[in-house]
Order: sequence, then structure tokens, then C-alpha cells
Amino acid sequence: MYYGLIFTAAVLYSLQFLFQQKFEEKCGTAFSASLTFSAWTSVVCFAALLAVNGMRLQFTLFSLGIALIYSCVRIVYSYASMKAFDCVNLSVYSMFAMLGGMLLPFAYGILWCREGLTLNKALCCGLIAAALYLTVSAEEEEKRGRKSKIYYALVFVLNGMNGVLSKIHQSNTEANVDSVSFLALTMLVTFGMSAVLQLITGRKPVSIKGAVVGYTVGFALFCGFGNLLTLIALTHLPASVQYPVITGGVMVFTLLISWVRREHITRRNIFATVLSLVSTILIAL
Repeated sequence: MYYGLIFTAAVLYSLQFLFQQKFEEKCGTAFSASLTFSAWTSVVCFAALLAVNGMRLQFTLFSLGIALIYSCVRIVYSYASMKAFDCVNLSVYSMFAMLGGMLLPFAYGILWCREGLTLNKALCCGLIAAALYLTVSAEEEEKRGRKSKIYYALVFVLNGMNGVLSKIHQSNTEANVDSVSFLALTMLVTFGMSAVLQLITGRKPVSIKGAVVGYTVGFALFCGFGNLLTLIALTHLPASVQYPVITGGVMVFTLLISWVRREHITRRNIFATVLSLVSTILIAL
């Protein structure tokens, strides 16, 4: 059952990347655009989660503290993602995001939660790292500038921190709130912080209309429910198992999205996807 949840989460994460990329294409990569994106997606996601939870919102000081840190990470991650999309395509962006999203929670689970390092886990991580590396072509390597590498590094670290913070909250007895409430609280705090930053910096919000409304709502729902499924599964599955499976799944589904959109798919992309499938099977055994 819980493997089904994280496979579903992988599909939702893949689609969320697509909606974020489409928003960036329409609204640009300025800080005001990322703040507007964070604010609107957070408020839509908060409303949806609150409805799912029967208009009930639990919180503790511990959950609020983690939500504050999580929100800071989400806001900076949103900005870094848009800047990264300005330089690379969807598959290369997902390489940096998912590698960080896999390795940091994996390391946290092994080093701090004593989940244990098995041969299958080690092989899984090695294969996924190789698969992700293969998604970067030599041509794309040449196009990267020094400034763009900063955004790639931020995407790598911050997406990994999302996973670590989720594991910290879900495995701590002081949290004492349900998964939906914690995620809804995080979205509420993110909305508040984005709005305040918009006022402090004097940035004019970008216009949310037409197709942009669809991109915003789509991202909010896919991101929110993908994170919710991940949080639920984290209470039953080790982080060192869950995040490699999600990463492998996102690699597969991202390739399928590229194929549907008729984007150029190389042999390296196909080989990387095969490695991801093998690694996912290994960790699930």
C-alpha cells in the first residue's frame, strides 16, 4: 500500500515540475514572480488540504517551528527553480532536484535514524546517481555559467532539505499533529511569508490570469497532494527506501512527459530511465 502511495507521489511531483516550468515561461524568473508563485500556490494548496481535513487544523509549537523553516526553504527553492528553468530543460532540472531529494534524506536516514545500509540500498543509490548523471549532455554542460551553477546547487540542497525536514517532523513524537495539518500549516506560513516579503521588497506581484491560473492551481494541487502522500508514507517506510523510489519514479515519468510533449529524447535519457527502473525494483525487493 505505502509503495503505491510513493509511486503516486512520483507521478504528482513529475507533473508539478511541468506546471512550474510553464509558469516560468509565462511570467519570467524575477524574484517578484517567484514570490507571487509561492503565495498563490500556497493559498490554493492550504484551502484544498483544509477541505480534505474537514476544516480542522492542528498545530504544536514544534510543528510550527518546523513549518517556519520549511517555508523559508520553499520560498528560496521556488526562486532557484525558476532561475534554473531559465537555463536548462525539464529533465536536467529534475536531475539536480531529485538527486538532492534522494541523497540528503537517504544520508539523514542512515546517519541519524539508524535505518541501516543494505547492499540493495547502496546499489539503488549508485544506479540512480548514474542515471541522473546521464541526463546531462555535453552540450548542456558547455552552456552552464558560473551563476547558473549556484541555482543548480540551491535546487539540489533545498529539495533535499524538504525531505529531511519532512522526516524530522514525521518521526518526532513532539509533533503530535496529523500529516494534513502539518502540510496545511506549512502552506499557510509560506503564504504569509511570501506576502510580507512582497511588501518589504516593494515588488509588484505578477498578474495571475488566463493560462497562468491553471499552471498555479495545477502546481498547488500536484505539489500539495504529492507531499501529503510522502508524509503519510514516511510514518511507515524508512527515508532511505522512500526517497530513492520517488527519485527513480520521477525519472521515468519525466521522460514520459517529455515524450508526450514531443521533446527531443536521447539514448542517454532512455538508458538513464532503464537504470532508474532497475534501481527502483532493487529497493522494493
